[in-house]
Amino acid sequence: AAGVGLENWKVGPGKIDIALVREDVDDYDRSLQNKQQINTNTIDLRYKDIPLWDKATLMVSGRYVTANESASEKDNQDNNGYYDWKDTWMFGTSLTQKFDKGGFNEFSFLVANNSIASNFGRYAGASPFTTFNGRYYGDHTGGTAVRLTSQGEAYIGDHFIVANAIVYSFGNDIYSYETGAHSDFESIRAVVRPAYIWDQYNQTGVELGYFTQQNKDANSNKFNESGYKTTLFHTFKVNTSMLTSRPEIRFYATYIKALENELDGFTFEDNKDDQFAVGAQAEIWW
Repeated sequence: AAGVGLENWKVGPGKIDIALVREDVDDYDRSLQNKQQINTNTIDLRYKDIPLWDKATLMVSGRYVTANESASEKDNQDNNGYYDWKDTWMFGTSLTQKFDKGGFNEFSFLVANNSIASNFGRYAGASPFTTFNGRYYGDHTGGTAVRLTSQGEAYIGDHFIVANAIVYSFGNDIYSYETGAHSDFESIRAVVRPAYIWDQYNQTGVELGYFTQQNKDANSNKFNESGYKTTLFHTFKVNTSMLTSRPEIRFYATYIKALENELDGFTFEDNKDDQFAVGAQAEIWW
């Protein structure tokens, strides 16, 4: 992908970010064995840092993705079983409230159609992409999906911090990568992460997470996916914020349990529905 953009352009009370991106996308046929590359153009527009009240700001955003298709690419879609490209859009708004003692909370609303809505409907990795693992496919019929999110962190006294996130999403008449065209879905995900702050560079805490999702296919058959995890961790940091300070190195022990598994049928080693893991993770921002 290649693009050009402008950030932090002061307009009125807020600032504008605008980006134009060109990307080649692999469009697959119905066997998912053959592909052709089609050129897409994306415009991404954000009006941000709009002041509301003390320590509160608003952002409004939009995205539109269209394709420059050649005659041969359209012919493959019409006559050779390749999936038709459908333009896709996303609109959103978010409100961020900062706290006097540090920390913040962000409330956001997103709505999208076609392939971006399909990605909202993924029970894992639900991000606003136009492809699934780099592949464009599916019978998109203009269905929409909505995602509501609350996330942030708060300090409790001098030695405790709690990060949290809850996401509620639903969609109607979307293409689901698990249950096909004309699917509906509803999903809830929640995570809470309290930690003890030893000093600026060290934190010890626990992370508790849960999700549940139900898909309904075109024949009204229902499929459920749910699970939870708990993680004990110690993190070496450069500052006390959980969500905004990087780099960091985290050592962890985590237990994951699948409660319902009807969307993908995934199992761990020895066909188990749970797993215990110990490891280390590094996160670095440039």
